[in-house]
Amino acid sequence: MTKWPAFITRDLDPEVEEDGAEMMRRWRAYDRDMKALIAKGGFHLDEDGWWVETASGELVGPDPDLERPMGADELDEPAGKTVAEAFPEFAAAMEKRRGRPPVAKPRRQVSIRLDPDVIAHFKAGGKGWQTRINDALRRAAGLEGRGD
Repeated sequence: MTKWPAFITRDLDPEVEEDGAEMMRRWRAYDRDMKALIAKGGFHLDEDGWWVETASGELVGPDPDLERPMGADELDEPAGKTVAEAFPEFAAAMEKRRGRPPVAKPRRQVSIRLDPDVIAHFKAGGKGWQTRINDALRRAAGLEGRGD
């Protein structure tokens, strides 16, 4: 396998002007060496933008634009679209589905002490045991039907 040129910048801070200049110097050297290597032949670009050594099938390096440092004008641009901008129908559907729908007469949370066997009886019926207690209390109070 042919050695692909390296573009290493982890020791640089792009916010520091001197480091930004050094990054661009390294980029130009990397770009030049990479293009010279590609020009010799034996490589092809796959569908994901990576260069592959044709003989071995090994991934050897990304497309130059994937590695290229962004210029100041590009850094000022937003990174991309929001989900709402990219997929407005999906975002609208998700907004509609957020949380429970509003209830005309919402229930109030209270604290009540009940005997353990009463709680066990209602919990034995599975999910919705608190609603079943509410319904039993409504019947006992003569408030037939659901309150919501």
